[in-house]
Amino acid sequence: MTIAAEGSLLPRVTGALTRSCRQAGLDATGFRMGHDAAGLVCHLAAEGVVVRLAREDTPDEAERPAVSVRVARWLADRGFPADRPLDVEQPIVAEGFLATFWRRQEHIGPPPDPAQLGPLLRRLHALPPVPFELPACDPLGAVRRAAGECPVLDHEDRGWLLGRCDVLAEAYGLVEFALPYGLVHGDARRENMIRTPRGFLLRSWQWACAGPREIDLVPTLHGARFGLTERQLANFSEAYGHDARSQAGYPVLRDIRDLQTLTALLRRAHLDAGVRDELRHRLGSLRAGDDRLWHLP
Repeated sequence: MTIAAEGSLLPRVTGALTRSCRQAGLDATGFRMGHDAAGLVCHLAAEGVVVRLAREDTPDEAERPAVSVRVARWLADRGFPADRPLDVEQPIVAEGFLATFWRRQEHIGPPPDPAQLGPLLRRLHALPPVPFELPACDPLGAVRRAAGECPVLDHEDRGWLLGRCDVLAEAYGLVEFALPYGLVHGDARRENMIRTPRGFLLRSWQWACAGPREIDLVPTLHGARFGLTERQLANFSEAYGHDARSQAGYPVLRDIRDLQTLTALLRRAHLDAGVRDELRHRLGSLRAGDDRLWHLP
């Protein structure tokens, strides 16, 4: 995604970044803007900082910045390997955005293997309960809102997607979970792992919430959609110590994950032709009920 592709959003982002960085004692000169699954990300190379910007007027985004910072600081106090927020008062509100500031971590070496995520999640789930309130897991809320706002989604696809959300929300309420309820990362994919000289760490806590621990296992198991092999999935489950696919409710969780992966695409499809094509590809696959491979845009 180029800065030019952001169109009218760029002045607001620039203003929000400049004001929030000034308040945090940082220089935003020469920032580079990009995206991840949680939204806008701005890189301050000279400062070694990543700035995340969430829209203040979007319900599923507005509470996430404060939660992510609080969770990450709590994890740091317990020695858990997570990315670290800067020691400044945050989030900072500017130009309709909520800004949070994180130490930039460079990945070293080849992409992590799914099996290397298993022990990290097992360690996360073994931590004591957090001493503060977390938002409850709402697995389809962000999908519904993104579908309702997406300007390139036609009436038929929007109706199908919202109807599918309704069906799966009802089914989710009936799932019997085998693992305990507690802190979950919320988007625990190997793409959110960083290999550092001190070992792996888990980043991007924007979706952290309270929920059944299976929520953190499904993103990797769902990786078959993106080419992960049966051996990789089995190795991940063995490394974690539990195979969620053996549970009766797993198909519901898998199908919910199908829809969750559409959220970022729905939000960006009007800005990027490649994202728009992938959204159509995935919707076509879901509506046809097939298992064709998906692509990371």
